[in-house]
Amino acid sequence: MGKFFEKNLTIVLLAITGYFLFSISNSLKESAKYDSDIRACAKMKAFFNDKELSKFYQKEASAIAGVEVTFIGEYCKKLTQQNIF
Repeated sequence: MGKFFEKNLTIVLLAITGYFLFSISNSLKESAKYDSDIRACAKMKAFFNDKELSKFYQKEASAIAGVEVTFIGEYCKKLTQQNIF
């Protein structure tokens, strides 16, 4: 009886540990996507005055974020106003 309880306890503890590691992994993926979107938007805004570079970085930000070029400005605006904490 004691060994049966020991084996099940180990499995339960491993399952809990796996769940938390999976949760942390998903959180890191979301955080990385947010950071890459913010970086792409920052590059786009940094070259706002140069017409050619502005269009290039706008297309690049659109590709990175997965948003259409026509909506990337609004997406970046909402992204920078969003508070993730």
